[in-house]
Formats: sequence, structure tokens, C-alpha cells
Amino acid sequence: MFISSKENPRIKQYIKLSASKKARDESGLFVVEGARGCTDIAESAELEAVFYTEKAWDRYSKTLDMNALERVDAEKRHIITDEVADRMSSVDNTQGMFAIAHRLDKPFCVEALSSSGRYLVTVNLQDPGNLGTMLRTAAAVGLDGVIMTDNTVDLYNPKVVRSAMGSMPYIDLFIERDVQTALDVLRYASVKTCAAVVSGGKNAREFDFSGGCAVVIGNEGRGLSDSVTAECDEKITIQMRGNVQSLNAAIAGTILLWEMSKGE
Repeated sequence: MFISSKENPRIKQYIKLSASKKARDESGLFVVEGARGCTDIAESAELEAVFYTEKAWDRYSKTLDMNALERVDAEKRHIITDEVADRMSSVDNTQGMFAIAHRLDKPFCVEALSSSGRYLVTVNLQDPGNLGTMLRTAAAVGLDGVIMTDNTVDLYNPKVVRSAMGSMPYIDLFIERDVQTALDVLRYASVKTCAAVVSGGKNAREFDFSGGCAVVIGNEGRGLSDSVTAECDEKITIQMRGNVQSLNAAIAGTILLWEMSKGE
């Protein structure tokens, strides 16, 4: 189907989903922008619609595997004009490829976890770029899952999806708003929880991450509350030199996930 109007219902649906968390929550859908993101999401998620300019398809079919997109039902694939692509895009220089996908997160329960699994728990993480970077890192180092709690930024915020750079289909994703419930479920699954603290914890470089383990990372400005830290089995700290007293949440998360992956 060819779309040249910015007022087309499918285009308006995409724009609404991009802008509104409420629309995403009510529909169970989210949006993906970019060639790599669309091709990766098509491999593991059900797609509601795909949009691309002719130039985008010609360009990226030379470097990316388009088979998954080609398998999408014909009525769900839409060729769009450059003007429509610019209207849909949330970046300055669009790649001209977009998708509407069904959400990827799974129900959070003991049965969904492995007693020997490696997990990341985010608590009230607010920056979309930080969450997206952590998702990408978690997938890269082979974590089993990411559990988002306590008003962590919306997993399906377009900035999170873009920062994750196609990694979301390759890791189990869980949303459990109550952090206490998340910690309890991990405990029932025999997964030890390790609170990331700025000081006073065990040296992360020397910590034994073997067995089931979950690193718990807090808010960018405030970190973890004392009550959440007290509920975790262990406290771990990245030992820093010089006058550096703290790290960006995404950088700290990357270091800790790397250290955890070395224990495999």
C-alpha cells in the first residue's frame, strides 16, 4: 500500500503511539524507527505495520537482511513518501523506515526466572538514554533479563527503543512496578540481589557473581534508597580513583554487568 498523506489513519496512529505512553499502554503497541531496529524487531515481535520509503528499502536491503520484513503480510507493509517519513520521524535525519510492533515484555513471576540466571533490576531510572544503553549492554554481555521497577522510564519510550539499538528482542524484559515484589520474586527464585552503591559495598572487581545474581541500580541522582539497599542480599561498589566520586548510571551499569558476565 502506498501512503502519501500525512493524515492517513495509519500514519496518525504511529504518531500518536510515538507521543503518548497512554496510547502505548492501552493498545499494547509501540513504535520503532530506523532500519536496524525494524529488521531486528521483525525477527521476534508481531508487527502491526511497517513503513518505508523506496529509497530506504533500496539502500538498506543491500546491507541488512530484510527477510523478516518481507514476511510481514502485504496489507501491513506501506511505502511512504519522504514527506510522510519526515512527519513520522523523531530525529533530524530519518532513515525512512518505521514499524508498529506488539510489546515484548513478559509476565514477571518466579517461573519466568532461572535460579542460575543473570539479571539487571532498575529502580526509578529516569533517563531514556540510560535505560536504552543498559538494555543494549545487557544483551551484549548475555544477561538473562532486565526487570524495570518503581517508575523506571517507560520501556517503550521511543528514545529508549532508539538507544537500545535493536537489542530489545534478544533479552527477556519484565515490568514490575513494585520493587519490593521484584526483590521477593528474585529471592523465591534463589537469585541473590546486589545493590549498587557509591560507597561501602564490596569491591565489584573482586565480588563473586557466580550462581543466580541480579544487580540492582537506582535513580541517576539519588541512587537506591536505604530501604531498598537493606532488602538486597549484598552491596557492591565500583572502586574509583582520583577525585571521581560517581559515574553516570549507564556507565556504572555497563561496568557492573561486564563484571557479572565475567563470572560465567
